[in-house]
Amino acid sequence: MSQKSFLDFLVAVRENPATLAAYELRNLSQLLFHAKNEGYDFSSDDMSDVIFKLEMGVIAGKDQEPVDGNSSLWRAMWGKTHLGYLVERVVTRYTDDELTAVVTEEQVDAR
Repeated sequence: MSQKSFLDFLVAVRENPATLAAYELRNLSQLLFHAKNEGYDFSSDDMSDVIFKLEMGVIAGKDQEPVDGNSSLWRAMWGKTHLGYLVERVVTRYTDDELTAVVTEEQVDAR
């Protein structure tokens, strides 16, 4: 299982609105099952770890806001599916190099 695989999935979804539409109404089990059938190999733990890093990077790094219930990022998720919010409001805030660094740092930390 791989955080990089989940990040690759997010980039693919970001790049293809039809893929987002196909996945955004699926529950977690369905998303994991169908993503695996398309060649992605990640777990719900991989997803949680990557999402946490991305959200904290937006709140504390890019927006320079305190991490609390008043973050403007939380308001951005209202009325959206979780995957839609994640791709449209979080992933799009990062360059491809910044996204790669999110999982590269994990690999370095694990050594």
